[in-house]
Amino acid sequence: MPQTIRPGASAALPIRGETPRIASSAHNQGFLSFFLSMRARSATSLPLASIAQIFLAAVGAWALAWFALASVSEEAAFCIGAGAAMLVLMAGLRHARRQHARANATSALAKALLDANRECLKLLDTDGRMLRISEYGAELMQASGPEQLAGANWLGFWSGDEASAARNAFDAAIKGSRSAFVASCPTTAGVPKKWQSRLIPIDDGHGGVHAILCASLDITHEAELAADLRAKELLMSEMEAHVGLCFYSYSADYTYFHHVSAGCASVFGIDARTMRERPQAWIDLVLPEDRQQLYDAMQRITRLKTGGRARYRIQHPRRGVRWIQSTGNPVFDARGDLVRIVGISEDITVEQERLAELDRLAFSDSLTGLANRGALVLKIEERCRRNAAFALMFIDLDRFKVLNDTLGHTAADRLLKSLSERIQAALPHDAVLARLGGDEFAVLIDHASDKQRLAGIAKDILAALARSGDPSRADAFVTASIGISVFPENGADQETLLTSADIAMYAAKKAGRNGFSFADKASTERIVDFKLERDLPAALANRQFLLHYQAIHEPRTLEVRSVEALIRWRHPTRGLVSPGVFIPILEETGFINEIGAWVMDEALRQLALWRRAGARSLGVSVNVSSRQLRDAAIVEVVNDALSRYELPASSLQVELTESALMENPALAQRTLSALKALGVRIAIDDFGTGYSSLRYLADFSPDTLKIDRSFVARLQDDRATQGIVSGIIQMARTLGVSVTAEGVEQTAQLELLRESACDLVQGFLLSRPVAPDEVLGLSIKAVD
Repeated sequence: MPQTIRPGASAALPIRGETPRIASSAHNQGFLSFFLSMRARSATSLPLASIAQIFLAAVGAWALAWFALASVSEEAAFCIGAGAAMLVLMAGLRHARRQHARANATSALAKALLDANRECLKLLDTDGRMLRISEYGAELMQASGPEQLAGANWLGFWSGDEASAARNAFDAAIKGSRSAFVASCPTTAGVPKKWQSRLIPIDDGHGGVHAILCASLDITHEAELAADLRAKELLMSEMEAHVGLCFYSYSADYTYFHHVSAGCASVFGIDARTMRERPQAWIDLVLPEDRQQLYDAMQRITRLKTGGRARYRIQHPRRGVRWIQSTGNPVFDARGDLVRIVGISEDITVEQERLAELDRLAFSDSLTGLANRGALVLKIEERCRRNAAFALMFIDLDRFKVLNDTLGHTAADRLLKSLSERIQAALPHDAVLARLGGDEFAVLIDHASDKQRLAGIAKDILAALARSGDPSRADAFVTASIGISVFPENGADQETLLTSADIAMYAAKKAGRNGFSFADKASTERIVDFKLERDLPAALANRQFLLHYQAIHEPRTLEVRSVEALIRWRHPTRGLVSPGVFIPILEETGFINEIGAWVMDEALRQLALWRRAGARSLGVSVNVSSRQLRDAAIVEVVNDALSRYELPASSLQVELTESALMENPALAQRTLSALKALGVRIAIDDFGTGYSSLRYLADFSPDTLKIDRSFVARLQDDRATQGIVSGIIQMARTLGVSVTAEGVEQTAQLELLRESACDLVQGFLLSRPVAPDEVLGLSIKAVD
């Protein structure tokens, strides 16, 4: 029902579900006037009773005029009476139409408001009986219609505490005050419903109340939802209190909590109320050394707007130091602004202790309690990363297997533990002693690269092992052999250092036991070679090999006539490995054939690209080893590559050393003959340093001789060398063989080679080896 607020009074906030009252403002008055005038214009007929009343009033007006004026003039009385009757008739009809329209409009408006209202509207008398109930109200009460509830005792619908609440509200309304209450009562069908009711007194115009309007909103569903929510909240609270987890909702700036679960008492030893009142209380418990990393983790969440996690220690009020893990996740509003951080904190002390125990078991020796091999490897790797100087000792007890077999395992274990304690006592205080297994120990000594100091420590260990008060004890006869390696001299990683020390230990045993030996360079190089050999298959699979190219020039114009393909190995941890290191390994392992085939294919593929780019007369030289030469498949490899990339055979020059030719001259001649039959050019590399037999010049018919760099290096200082180089060039010209001088690094060397009419030159003075994409940037000219 619409309610009027007194002018100047403030409107109170409506009860949930209450329809706001219509104020008697100019806007509402205008709305009502517009509605009523609309209904007035639409009115078409009046009731007959109203018309009869108006007609009688008109007759009465005529009669009065007649009686008043008939004595003067009957004609005037008649006219004036008729005019008065007409005026009364017209005014009456107009007024009646307006009144009728307003009555209809008021009824229609009331009906519309009632239809729009979703409350159960009841009109009560001062005794609490229902005079009338709205159609929708009857439907809410599950009545057949308003008539069923007419005259029913409204107060009788309530029972118990609800009846008291209803009576109190009704009494207040009778006294002229608005009232409200929430209570449950059944419908006519006995179905209990929850109602939110407002009682509004209706003034009788004399300061009293002659009726009460009761508006009740059915909130049964909302009440059920609220009860369900409360039950779930209670269940969650009980669960949170018992699972030992602290659930929280933190403000975006970490200044207050929206919510903290009861589990915070278990995790932090602080109840939820204290946490809400003093949001920093839990941070005060964090150990000072862990506090900064916790702050950093909290700031990362707000700065990066992503979830985060932190592990830290607290001083629990009752349980001592505890490990806590907190996770936090940001929550954003519809605009994407950070509004809060939600997460969980839990006590992970048991887990941390279990992990610490697992670490202890994983990285300690169960018999002696010393670090084991795994722990030692981690410590070595950490020092290698820091590039810190340190030394490694590998200790092996001499003849311990004999003692183990003689004493038995139990006594031998006791002896091992005793010996480990004796070794530990002989070491510097910062040294790390580890048991590698069986009768092997290792010692890690920081800041120790001085071999004299290391020798002194080794002697102390040997002396400690030999010391015994009782000659009858088995440990009186225990000696040891010690191998010593130094970082980085004997290795740059844990594997190389351990292996170097192991090899040195065996050298000490070989020298007579009960002594020590330092790792030497030769053993370290053997280890490096072995590791590179082990890495070769992965290098092939992962394409770690690549080719660089060094230009070969015409000596006078310096035009680039050809390039030599030079293999490189880009190792993932060692960087570029020198060909002088890995090519001998390729030869020994047999990988040279597979990698040689790749080099041949890659060099010709790249040459085809250069030629298509404009360097149409450029050639390429590829080195072939003695092992490749012994494999007849090389001819097929070359032929297939030339055909695949549509290159003339003359664009390829195969380079071989003198030693490669002489290992098996007959086989080499057959292979070279097959290659020459294809049209491939043959070059003898390092000419003058090997056999230098004139016979193989006739047997192998090379196209090019490459003068070794050792001759070129002495060219400007040694007249004999000048004569030898000049003689080689003249002999080659007589035989129709081209000459290329390698290793040209000085201008004087280039001038002398020009004077000797050398055909081609190669060296750092002219160009260094470059990547494939840099070759076209060299001075390449087309030469027919």
